[in-house]
Order: sequence, then structure tokens, then C-alpha cells
Amino acid sequence: MNIILLALPFLIIIFFAVVNLSWQNIVKCVLFVVILDGALRKWFLPQASNLIYLIKDFFLIIAYLKFFIFSYKDRPLIKNNYLSYAYIFLFIASIWLLFQSFNPDLGSPIIGLFGLSRYLLYIPLMWMLPYLFDSEEDFFNFLRNYLLCLIPVCVLGIFQFYSSPSSFLNIAPGGEEASEALGFGEGKIRISSVFAFPNIYTAYLTICFGFLLPLITTQKKQSFFWKVIIFLELFLVIINCFMTGSRGVMINSVLILLGYLWAKSVDNFSIILKFLKKIAIPSVVVVFLLSRYFAPAIDAFTTRGASSSEFSDRITYALSIQSIPGKSVIDGYGTGATQSGVQPIKRLLSLPAGISPPSGEAEIHRITIEVGLIGVIFWYGTRIFLMMALWFVYRKLQNAFLKDMALVAFLIHLQFLPSQVVFHPLAVVYYWFLSGFIFLLPRLEIHNYYQKTNLYNVL
Repeated sequence: MNIILLALPFLIIIFFAVVNLSWQNIVKCVLFVVILDGALRKWFLPQASNLIYLIKDFFLIIAYLKFFIFSYKDRPLIKNNYLSYAYIFLFIASIWLLFQSFNPDLGSPIIGLFGLSRYLLYIPLMWMLPYLFDSEEDFFNFLRNYLLCLIPVCVLGIFQFYSSPSSFLNIAPGGEEASEALGFGEGKIRISSVFAFPNIYTAYLTICFGFLLPLITTQKKQSFFWKVIIFLELFLVIINCFMTGSRGVMINSVLILLGYLWAKSVDNFSIILKFLKKIAIPSVVVVFLLSRYFAPAIDAFTTRGASSSEFSDRITYALSIQSIPGKSVIDGYGTGATQSGVQPIKRLLSLPAGISPPSGEAEIHRITIEVGLIGVIFWYGTRIFLMMALWFVYRKLQNAFLKDMALVAFLIHLQFLPSQVVFHPLAVVYYWFLSGFIFLLPRLEIHNYYQKTNLYNVL
């Protein structure tokens, strides 16, 4: 209760500030909050770490109320059969998730409803996104400005890497010293920058790497200043990927790059030649700077990679479906059973302990534990059809930049499929934000058409 009293004035100020914003600005704020909430949990309000974790949820609920009550328009219609299938699977999945939120094994339906929110709370972002940006130029400028956050975030990561594990820069949420288990050895720590943990940071780096690719290949006119900034951001992302010590972020980034180049080469191979020509000199500079000034990061990463032989086993494990001890194939322990935030809620509200579920690391195992095989089939069915709907949008778009953004969204969805989304506080926001590209990108292309034909008010 002391924690609540400590954070209450801060939360009240935030609440009244957010209420006075438009829903568009609240959603944009959320995209910044997911970057900064780790900093609040580690350095500014460590005693209220669990409450800070929920700030983005409060913001989104306010945005939803403003949008769906006061600003809702008819959902944009697009001919996309994959989207229709996704809606069917999502509807059935939602019913099953709601049913499992009252599972008696949880000890209290409060835990079930909290777990249910982890699955469903962020989905409305998908339907709000088409109205978040007025034009392609508005979307392009927001994306470019948003990626400016990479510079201070990555610079902090570099300082963390060269600081000792006991440094103030490397404390964990709650003000605790960073765990040695998150280190490389020899006094080097796996960085998390402003984020709570390294695995959250690696997801952010992967997503930003994908966002940077269309900005590099775009045919839009950009000043020399912005070209330098974009390549600087890419350079900092690469350095920080090494410093995280994560093989996953490297593999995912490389797969996104290869998928991006392959898809674009199929459409027009000359674009790839221009891209390779554009990055030739920057690539030489990056290799020189990495080998000259950041050799310790490369050495630490390669040493950790060479000493870990179980990586392929972990991939196989993450893609497999495990049986649930003590449960039938269709049943589970209830939504929220494996959520990390459940225990603080139980302590705060003095809730019954419930039945302890078996442990699971990969997301598909944790979802199986919570909602059984039925939940897994319909939840992942929804995600697969959304991914295919993004591919359909990519194939149909004609505008080069919007087409590239659809491709990046598809590739990020693809690498998210075996990764954590529901149990990842940052990835879950970006996942449904990117799902909104199914509606946003065609709408922006239509807007461009009407703008060129001087029919401004049709949309």
C-alpha cells in the first residue's frame, strides 16, 4: 500500500495530462512510453515498478474510450480473405480465453481477467491505426522522428557495456543490482539500455532495424542531414545488437534483411543494386569502426556464442507443443497463470494462491499451459492469418514506400511467430500496431490517389 501512496500523485498528474490529449496523441505517447517505462522502473520510481508497468495500459484504455465513443468511423473495407479468416479465429479465441479466465485453478477470476487483458487489451490498436495518420507524409515524418529515440537509447547502451555490473547504469527494475547471469563474464554486462531487461531491448532493436530499411531504400527526397542520421541509427543498432549478447536479435535482423532484399529483388532487381551501392561506403565505415573501437563487444558476443551449444535445441523447443502435466489436451490452468505480474497482484490484493502451473519458457508452451491446445490453435491461427493479410497488402500496394512498410511489417510478424508477444510488454504493443498496417497502408495509398486528383474530401 505504501507503494501505491508513493506513486499516486505521479499517476494522478499523468492521468489528467493524458485526458486532455486527443486519442491520436495518446496512442503516439504509448509508443514512447514503451521505450521509457523501463527507465522509470529502474531509476526514477523503482519502488513502484509494477505500477509503472501498467501505465501504457491506462493510456490505451483512455484512448479507446475517446476513439470508440467520440471519434469512431466505419472500419475501412478492403478485400482481404485472410483478414476474414483472422476475424473468425480471433472471435473463437476470445471466447475461449474469456472462458479460461474463470478457470478455478487460478484461485481468483481477478487473475484471469488480468491474464485476459494481456491477450486482448492491445488488439483495438489495429482498428485505430488507419485514423492515426492523415497522409503518407505524416506517417513518414512520424516514423523518421520516432526513430530518433534510437540515438540516446543506443548511446546509453554503449555506456552500460563499458560500465561495471555494479554501476548505477546497470541496475535492474526495483533498484536491484544487475544479475551476473545477464553478463558476459570478465566484468561485462549484457546491456538493456532504458529497458527493464535485455530481452525487451533486443525486440526493440529488431523492430527498429526493420523500420530503418524502408528509410534507407526509399526514393523520397531526403536532406543530407537525414541521410546521415539514418545511417548513424543503423550503425548504433548494429553495435548494440552485439552488446546485448543475444544471438536471437542477430538472427532475426539478418532474416529480416534477407527477406526484405529477396522480396524487393523479385519485384525489381535494379532497386537492390541501388541499395547495395548506397550502403557500400557506410558498410566499410561500420566494419572499420566496429573492429577498431568496439572490438570488446564483438569479442564478448562471439565468446558467448561459442560457449553456448544449446541454441539449436532452444529453437526446436520453442517451435514444439508440449503436453500439460495433469491436464487434458484441451484444458489449461487459466489465462494469466504464467504471467510474471500475477504474484504481486496476489500479494497486493491478498488473493488465494491457486494451483501452481508447470514452468514453461517458450511462449507457445506458456499459452498451452494457460489455455490448452484449443487456445493455441485459434490464437496462433489468428496470428498466421494476420501475417498472410499483411503479405496480401504488400502484393497489392503500388506506392513504393508504403509497399516497403507492408513488407517489413510482414517480416517482423514472421519472426514474432515463434517469439514472445503476449508475455512481452513491448512486442505486444508493436505487434498490434503493425497489424494495423493492414488498414493504414491501403488507406494512405487511396488518400494519395484522391489528393493527386484534387478530391481532398472523399476520405
